[in-house]
Amino acid sequence: MYTVQPFSIAKKFALSAVFGLTVLSLAACQPVQSGAVPTSVPAAATAEATAQATAEATAEATTEAAANGATVPVSGSAAGIDMPAEIPSGVVTFAYQLAEDAPGLPEFARLNEGVTVDQVIAAYQADQMSALSLVTLIGNSDNSADGQMTFDLQPGTYIGILTPQEGAPLTTTFTAGEPSGAAAPQADVNVHVEDLAFVLPDEIAAGPQTWQIENVGGQWHEMMIVKLSEGVSVDDLLTMLQSEDAMSGPPPFEMMAGLWPMGKGQRAWANFDLPAGEYTVICFVPDLMGDMAPHAAHGMVRTLVVK
Repeated sequence: MYTVQPFSIAKKFALSAVFGLTVLSLAACQPVQSGAVPTSVPAAATAEATAQATAEATAEATTEAAANGATVPVSGSAAGIDMPAEIPSGVVTFAYQLAEDAPGLPEFARLNEGVTVDQVIAAYQADQMSALSLVTLIGNSDNSADGQMTFDLQPGTYIGILTPQEGAPLTTTFTAGEPSGAAAPQADVNVHVEDLAFVLPDEIAAGPQTWQIENVGGQWHEMMIVKLSEGVSVDDLLTMLQSEDAMSGPPPFEMMAGLWPMGKGQRAWANFDLPAGEYTVICFVPDLMGDMAPHAAHGMVRTLVVK
């Protein structure tokens, strides 16, 4: 039994739990994981050897990213997030490598102009909602067919977080500096996310497709692509989402693909591989500027046919 309420449907319905701000208050006492620490470093290595290996790996990763235009390795494990501390801005591809013990894919957000990590944490401790105004979510997806995500990063400081099922969150910070100069991927499907609607084709081809998703609205949104269970209609799903009671059993749909919450003005690219069928495109996040009901309850839901 689980309750369909804002912030509690987050993980159950693949919402990103508002960038994990429900646990950011613990981040201040956690070690910041930055730099591409190679998995080959022995557990018993000395601090000096580990630091040297980290510096070498970070330099190598940065050089490789520059050589590739903008490809940045991002590793995740139970130990934290490993990635270069300085990367380009502009069009940048994150190539994910997750260990078996990784609690999931990292979530990322850019600190708004003049904001520090300490300020974000302090704001959360005073008022969870006020902390959201200090960062800009950039989205992410654990459904990308090639294990990569491409972002259009604005210059600035970013924070990433991994949230284990148990224990404190693991965080990292990185800076996006000079533009990468890389060209944007050629998109097969273009999506504009508005307040409160999805603008995308009614039909697309089956198979691997590069999706460009851009938030042109004023609120943060997500784009989830689900396959409704047999006998469940969109109206049924909306009724369930707005119910204060709990739904028993698993969610009434299968998660097929999607993009986690993204702030206004952000765009990203992901490679989705959808088989032929009829799908529902929906935004589950709460209306922070209104009644806190899911955006889907305000019409942010539509049908997509894949042929």
